[in-house]
Amino acid sequence: MIKFFRHIRQSLINQNQMGKYLKYAIGEILLVVIGILIALQINNWNENRIQRNEEKIILHNLKEDYNSAINEFQGLNNIRNDIIEVSKKIIAINPNEIDKYPSTYLDSLFSRTLSAPTFNNEAGSLNVLLTSGKINLISNESLKNELIAWPGNVADMIEDEVSHLNVYIGPYSEILANFLSWNDLVKQYTTLGVRFRKMNLQIMPDNPAVTSDYVSLLNNKQFLNLLSRRASMCDISNYETEDLIKKAQNIIKLIDEELKR
Repeated sequence: MIKFFRHIRQSLINQNQMGKYLKYAIGEILLVVIGILIALQINNWNENRIQRNEEKIILHNLKEDYNSAINEFQGLNNIRNDIIEVSKKIIAINPNEIDKYPSTYLDSLFSRTLSAPTFNNEAGSLNVLLTSGKINLISNESLKNELIAWPGNVADMIEDEVSHLNVYIGPYSEILANFLSWNDLVKQYTTLGVRFRKMNLQIMPDNPAVTSDYVSLLNNKQFLNLLSRRASMCDISNYETEDLIKKAQNIIKLIDEELKR
């Protein structure tokens, strides 16, 4: 093809047809420009297609992460709701009527307070998206903004969860250790399950030096206040988690809309 065009140019020059030669030269330049523009357009189309395919993969992974987060949030709320429920039952017990309750029943109640659940926050796809700079592959601006805001929203909730955890492993556990037998609580704890699965803990041999004194514990103002405080903290975390569930559901909705586009 190049030889063909060269032959035409040489022929026009030999025939001294400069006017036609200039027109031909301009036409050839235009043809080259058009060819370049077409090539650029094809290249842009390929790039857009590659980016769109990558975006779809990212969206599918994000949807899976957010569905997992919702499931975990709901599981955490179930645990916290159980702590709230059992706290009410414990506070309602009259210490003067403690003999009405079997020791195993009391142990089972208190064993259900031995938890302060926290979110694992394993949003792998979103973390990669934000740290790699590929967030710009998300073409939907509303979705992009929601994804960028998500870590901050989760951090606020986790901050309150950690505060609750510190109360649980600190003053609450310490006061239980002063009045109750941990071994008796563990015997009941193994039947309840930890977080989302059953778990068998080692049972230590009984020791007469370690016995439970429920009457003194239920008459202890510090204990009752700590238990009420923990219930309130569970309420706060549940409220924040429910808000995150709604945000996650909205993100999934936006992802589905993008995938259908």
